[in-house]
Amino acid sequence: MKRTLILLLFSFALVGVALAQQPSPTAVPAPPPPPAEEVAPGIVGTAPSVVPDAHEARELPLDSETFDVRVHRRVTEYNDRHQQRELRQSSYDQAIGGDPGLGRFADPRKVQVELSDELDRERTSEELSADYAEQAHDIQGKALALQEFITKRQQTLGELNKHQGTSRRQDLEVALANLARQPSSPETLAAMREIDRRLSETDRSEQDLPAQLSQNQQETSDAAEELAKLQALQQAYEKEAKTFTADALSARQNRLRLANKLEYFVVRAQAEDTLEQGRKALESPEHLAPSPQVEDLLRAPGSTTRSDANLEKMRDCIQKSGDVRACRQAAHQE
Repeated sequence: MKRTLILLLFSFALVGVALAQQPSPTAVPAPPPPPAEEVAPGIVGTAPSVVPDAHEARELPLDSETFDVRVHRRVTEYNDRHQQRELRQSSYDQAIGGDPGLGRFADPRKVQVELSDELDRERTSEELSADYAEQAHDIQGKALALQEFITKRQQTLGELNKHQGTSRRQDLEVALANLARQPSSPETLAAMREIDRRLSETDRSEQDLPAQLSQNQQETSDAAEELAKLQALQQAYEKEAKTFTADALSARQNRLRLANKLEYFVVRAQAEDTLEQGRKALESPEHLAPSPQVEDLLRAPGSTTRSDANLEKMRDCIQKSGDVRACRQAAHQE
């Protein structure tokens, strides 16, 4: 009874395998490897350079992968790269040791490792989201094909139910009896033979009808159960695709915040360098003192004393007479 359904599902499986082995024209290309970093404690004031890391390179197999293998590979490769970055973070902590001064060099590198990790998480989540969305679309196609099969079986059941009963047989028997009462002629005999043939077909159909109804009902019921499972699977794939899309968005937001933090470290390092240079410059400044000859010359009596006396006379004149011009002229004439 289930032979037809099994053959149909088997043909669906063959079609699915054939489609899976064909390269998808809309496949998401593998993104470039996530950035890594080199420690350069002596270089401060510029953002640490981001360069590809050979350990983080991704290699896609030449042969096409099944969905579960592809998803497992993506997750495993990401976890491996994540573990390598965690080891790098630990190496920075060990390098700092008990010297807080080294933190200014290690902190931006640690932020950059986290930035690289979030970029990798964002790209991997986008890839996984595309994988699950593609799988959901493929399941949707199979579900539609199964729905068409159910529709056809329901139509067949309707036709079989119409033929069920004795109304058709009774009509044919009445027609045959009427022809038997008519005068014999070639046309009448031919019509009677045709009705007799149709009665024989009706007999065979009535004998097979219960089995056909049972088979179609069973196939329709089994296909409906499979359709419900496919629809549930499609919804699960769509849910996972949305979850990975949300993960990618979360990683992107974290990456932007980490980039701001990295910028802060760079700006702070520039300020600290400037302050350190200023501190060193102000530790022992050398002031320029006048030569001893200048000091001696300035202390010697002469023009300075005379100028001071003239100035006092001019001030006395201004205070007594109030005539600034006359007092000024008098001071110059002396």
